[in-house]
Formats: sequence, structure tokens, C-alpha cells
Amino acid sequence: MTKVNKKIITISLIVTIGGLLFGYNTGVVNGALNFIGKDFMLTPIQKGWVSSSLTLSAAFGAVFGGKISDMIGRKKTLRIIAWIYLVGAIGCSGSFNFAFLVSFRFLLGLAVGASSAVVPLYLGEISSAEHRGKMVGLNQVMIVGGQFLAFLLNAILGNMFIQNNHIWKVMMGLAAIPAIIMLIGMTKVLESPKWYARNGMLDRAIHIIKEIYLDDDEMVKKEIQEIKEIPVKVVTNKKNKEKIPTWTIKILLLGCLLGIIQQFSGINSVMYYGSEILTMYGFGASAALIFNVLNGVVSVIASIVGMTIVDKMGRKKLEISGLTICAVSLISVGVLSNLLSGTQIAPYIIMIIIFIYIFSFQGAIGPVTWILISEIFPAKYRGTFSGIAVFVLWIANFLVGLFFPVLVNSVGINATFYGFAGCALLGILVVHFKIPETKGKTLEEIESHFIK
Repeated sequence: MTKVNKKIITISLIVTIGGLLFGYNTGVVNGALNFIGKDFMLTPIQKGWVSSSLTLSAAFGAVFGGKISDMIGRKKTLRIIAWIYLVGAIGCSGSFNFAFLVSFRFLLGLAVGASSAVVPLYLGEISSAEHRGKMVGLNQVMIVGGQFLAFLLNAILGNMFIQNNHIWKVMMGLAAIPAIIMLIGMTKVLESPKWYARNGMLDRAIHIIKEIYLDDDEMVKKEIQEIKEIPVKVVTNKKNKEKIPTWTIKILLLGCLLGIIQQFSGINSVMYYGSEILTMYGFGASAALIFNVLNGVVSVIASIVGMTIVDKMGRKKLEISGLTICAVSLISVGVLSNLLSGTQIAPYIIMIIIFIYIFSFQGAIGPVTWILISEIFPAKYRGTFSGIAVFVLWIANFLVGLFFPVLVNSVGINATFYGFAGCALLGILVVHFKIPETKGKTLEEIESHFIK
């Protein structure tokens, strides 16, 4: 396997700041919410809106982001996303009441959702087939890296200024820094050559490929041959719109199902309510801070491991392995919590198993889902279908966050975890029977698999 092109690495690091901001803005509320609640005297339902308004709007951001990127290009869309991140961060930090804060969190959610659809899409299109998993996986590293950064800064600022209820403004406002870096960096980012080719601008696509692979004539020839196989978009009369083929709808449904599997395996119950879960299993309230930081560390390490091995191990095998370990871990938590009930060692055993669960998700299910969503859709509908699939993923995310406390209250934490484990087991069947192995295949080869 050849080394990843330096130009692509540079571009990918700039673009995936969108992923880092995705992670930071979803994670920062974890530590900031307590201060916001005291500052604005929020009711429980208002706290819920501060937290979930971003998640809800992210679903719509994904749909519109994917569609817009098909219309105006990936680069222009990513630049708009960076501006929204900047305005949203400044707006949140300057909010003087509940309504303003929720409004700017909703705005941030549009950027989070759009970046969750467009960043993997762009990375998948600009990378070569043999390195595509690694480069799209980089976005997962940045997402969990952003969450870890939020947890760490929240812990530091929260402890240093524990009596200052306005410190949450700093926590949220710090997101403006990477947003500015992304905006500046976007001047170095190139448009997707596949987007150019799809829109009939083959000369521009070839120019981009030559600029990326300046000293590698073999890769230039290979990539040019690949983009020449991309069908050019045909502009149709609005009254005679082309009917979407049935086989593409089946792929769209499969992509949506992958998003549901990812979320219904339960990861965000741990990410959003991790400290409460540990309290249920016997830890004191002080464990929350330690858990959040360790959670971030484990997530970053796992995502780096996943990014490293996905192009060697393959998407399908890694996804099934991750789903299996997640299911076993969730079942083990329930079983062992009953067997070890009342013992001093029980909370520590449970915490270790939860970390194993987090590691298997962040190293396998998390990145592979984003990679597959960036790969399996046909070129003609890639941006739109990616947006729809990620929309479904975010709605599933929202539902988990919204109903997890209700489920715990009605059936108990163990039964809820068993339900998540069941979803993971069903996911194994879907991946095994319906998902092809995409490792090392061009996007056009993957598309041809579904046409057959």
C-alpha cells in the first residue's frame, strides 16, 4: 500500500476541523449545562432544550447540507459551515437569556449536521480507493477529539471557576477559535474532482487531480481514468423529472438503516448520561468528572486504532466485530451488576466493561458507519442521499437522548441496555447479509455492485 499523499493529508486536516467542532459542540454542554442552569435559573425541560436543540437541528442540517453540496460544490458548502460554526459559537457565548442560547444552539446544530454529512462525503471523494477508509476515519478521530477537548476544558474551567456561573460562556465561546482556523484553512482546500466530473467540468477535475498528485504520474492516470467513468449530471425539465431508480432507493434505505444501527446500539446514552449511569451502578457524584475525561481518552485512542486498521481489516469485518463486542458488553453490564450487587468491586467492574463498550464503538461502529455512508451511494445522488441517511442517524440520536431517561425509569437500566444489545445483534445480521465489503474498491466499483 502506498503512502497517503501529503496534499490530501493537509486538506483532510483542515476539513475535519468541521468534525472537531461537531464533537466539541455536542460535548461542551455536558459540563456547561450545570452552570447555565444556575445562571438562567432553568427548569428541567429548559435544560433539555439547551442540550437537545442542537441534536434536533443537526438532522435538518444533514439533509440541507448534503443537497446544497450537490448544488454548489463541497468546498463552498464547507466554507458556509465554518461561518455558521463561528457565528454560532460567538452567539452562544454572548447569549443573555434562555431563548437566545437555544436559538444559537439550534444554529450550531445546522452546522454540526451539515458537516456530519459533507465532511465524510468530501473525504471519500478526494481520497484514493486504498486510503479512503483511513481518511474518512480521520473525521471520527476529530469528532471524539473535539468531545475530549470539551470534556477536558470543561473540567479545567469548571474547577478553576466553580463559583462563577458565567464560565459556561467561555466554554462555549472557545469553539470560535477552531472555526476561525477552519475558515482560514479553507483557502487551501480544493474542490472535489468527482463533483467537478459529475457536473461536466472534466478539465477542472483533471487539473485538481494533477495538483494533488503532482509527483505521482501513476496515480494521476489512475484517478483520471476513475473520474472519466463518472456519469455527467443531466439537467431535466422540472415537468419531466427523471424517476429515481428503485435500486438506488434500496441503497438509500440501507444507508438509513446503518445510521439507525449506529445510534440504537446505545452509544449516546453513555455519552449524554454517562455520569448518571455510573451513579446508578454505585459510584458517587464525583466520579462524573473523571469518567468524562477518561471517556474522551478512550474514545480518541479507539478512533485512532479504528482509522489505522479499517483499510487493512475491511469495513464489514470491523463493523461486525464492533457490534458483537458492544452487544456482549451491554449484556455483561446487566448480568454482572446483578451477580455482584452490593459488593465494593461492582462499580469498578461495570466501569471497565462500559469503557470496553465505548472502545469497541468508537473504534469500529462509529467510523465504519460514516465510511460506508460516504461510499455506498451512487455518484448521481451521493450528496442528497448522504444527507438523508445522516438525517435519519441524527433523528435516531435525538430519540435515544430523549427517551433514555424514560426507559430507565420505566424498565430499568439493565433492561434498557439489553434492548440496545438486541439492536446491535440485529445490526450484525444486516451488515452480514446486506453490506458488501468496500475495502480497496473505487466508488464506481461499489456503485456497480448494487446495480447488478
